[in-house]
Amino acid sequence: MEVELIDPAVLAPAREVLSVKYAERRVRRSDVFHDYASYGVPDGWLEMDYNFWVIHGDDGITLVDTGYDVVARDWLGEVPVTSPPECLELLQIDPASVARVVTSHFHYDHIGHLGLFPTAEVVSGGREYDYWFGKRASGALNGEFTTEADLAVVQRAEDEGRLRLVREPAAVAPSIAVHPVGGHCPGELVVTVQTANGPLVLASDAAHFYEQIEHGWPFFAFTDIDEMRDGLALINRMGKEFGATIVPGHDARTRERFPTAPGAAGKVAVVLA
Repeated sequence: MEVELIDPAVLAPAREVLSVKYAERRVRRSDVFHDYASYGVPDGWLEMDYNFWVIHGDDGITLVDTGYDVVARDWLGEVPVTSPPECLELLQIDPASVARVVTSHFHYDHIGHLGLFPTAEVVSGGREYDYWFGKRASGALNGEFTTEADLAVVQRAEDEGRLRLVREPAAVAPSIAVHPVGGHCPGELVVTVQTANGPLVLASDAAHFYEQIEHGWPFFAFTDIDEMRDGLALINRMGKEFGATIVPGHDARTRERFPTAPGAAGKVAVVLA
């Protein structure tokens, strides 16, 4: 059954949306796209950025994801550029003032600094919570892309009444809606933001690179490949039905397609809207 999408027209325009880079990595196409040889396309390099996103709305600041401490825990050869806490300083954002954090999913590079935001509402996918907390309960986190320390911060938000689990498409702020998808993770949230120039879709890891949006190529890491393809189809449907601009989660070319933020923030951020 086709998912009923939330029309961004019902949302109020956000004041500003930024993509903020904190690390980078160079990867081979054949390493990051599933079954790449079957496409008959020459191999080559891709520049992979590690980002989080900042939305300035009428109800305050929302972050989508939080990055992680690359220096303390190098997982896949990521190269640190500017740490997330330093990024926040350049953006003149006090972590205590952040209204909410939307966690696209619970992988280390997306929730590693969640503890910086002690008063923020945390919006997460219900299936994502079930999956990872199930692994936590059964002692099966070893070697996974999240840690006990990461999940403990989510647990703290739940204990403090700050965790909101989303299992269906929902508006979570005046300018923001989320749509749960599977694939890369069981309960990833694709974030839609209304802006004065039309809607943005922040795909995060539902689509790491533009090639996935353009060709439907699955990423190499998935929990369900059919759900991953369904998620890519949903993202493209948003683009078609609502004229949304789709922003992949890790593609360095995003920084070439959008203007650099003014002032000191320009060291780390581009303006999506």
